[in-house]
Amino acid sequence: MTRATAPLIAAAALRLLAITVSDREVADVLRYRKVADHVLDVSLDPYQAPRLYPYPPVWVWVEAGAGWAARHSALSFAVLVKLPTLAADLFIVAWLARRTRAGAWIYALHPVALMVGAFHGQFDATALAFVLGALGAMERGRADRSALCLAAAIGLKSFPVLLLPLFVLARPDLRARVRFALLALLPVAAIVLPYAVHDLGAVRRELLGYGGIADFGWIGLWRVVRWLGTGALARSEAARWPVQVAVGKALFLGAYALAVAVCVRHKVALPRAALIVFLTFLTFYGAVSAQYLLWVVPLAALWPDVWMALHGAASTVALVGFYCFLAPGVLFSGDGPLRLEASGGMWVFGIGLVLLAGAAWLVRLLTNPRRLREPAALPV
Repeated sequence: MTRATAPLIAAAALRLLAITVSDREVADVLRYRKVADHVLDVSLDPYQAPRLYPYPPVWVWVEAGAGWAARHSALSFAVLVKLPTLAADLFIVAWLARRTRAGAWIYALHPVALMVGAFHGQFDATALAFVLGALGAMERGRADRSALCLAAAIGLKSFPVLLLPLFVLARPDLRARVRFALLALLPVAAIVLPYAVHDLGAVRRELLGYGGIADFGWIGLWRVVRWLGTGALARSEAARWPVQVAVGKALFLGAYALAVAVCVRHKVALPRAALIVFLTFLTFYGAVSAQYLLWVVPLAALWPDVWMALHGAASTVALVGFYCFLAPGVLFSGDGPLRLEASGGMWVFGIGLVLLAGAAWLVRLLTNPRRLREPAALPV
């Protein structure tokens, strides 16, 4: 029995139970089903289905495959489409177990990971699994493999591209940096190109025009505080908040440049630098979706501390309040027992806690350069 066995069993059991009890086509799972139907019945181009597919063109084939399998078997679409995320979660647990058993247990039992993947059905864990693969390969000196893992992560969801400067600047010279960047970006460009040739306007509108969702972050807090005052909850799409999103982009880009500069100057270990970049995004951008709160969890699990615990607890409060108030079908059958106005207050309170905990955690990380240089133990 290896050190990974017990946390893997726990992670699998919890997630399979959650997937089974949340076997419903609601929220993003319903969107996945609509994309699958579009690809199977209308067009192979998911970007021609308005407001349904804001991702690079890799996950669409999981959606289509789950749709096809559901049509030709007794298995439900809601279960099938979550299985790749289950596999990614188990990979993350195993990857962490080779470094820190405590970290593996933390991720296996973490309520944010459980809610975002097994209940909500969002697939950020698949991209994060490849991010961890890229980090591990880089630390073992396998730069090409690292770049291809990062390409896979970006191909699944766009957010890992934020880490590209960290990886590139970790290479020793200009030639190695250019090679890494090309290996990480060209595969993504190659898979997007056919869709751009087919319908550039659709790709520009659905993929490049996506600006996030103001359910969390400081714009999300602004939105729900207005709801408390007026009783009317504004829509969350970034297009509904053009001024705030423009400010958020400017704030984030400035903070991002500073964070990368600090990490490079102090030779921060890549996993910790990646954690800093993701925390910077969550703190400054503003139009943050529920699943983005997962990004920091596997990286922080490498160095469990009080700040990770505070942020995780705040994220849990915020997510439970959000799901109970706006999407109770994610957690409960029907309307569920907790669809109360009070859950809206829990959501507001949770967003505030997440922002405070994240900002304090970020300051703590950036003002402790000696500890930042300490890498996690390499896999054995």
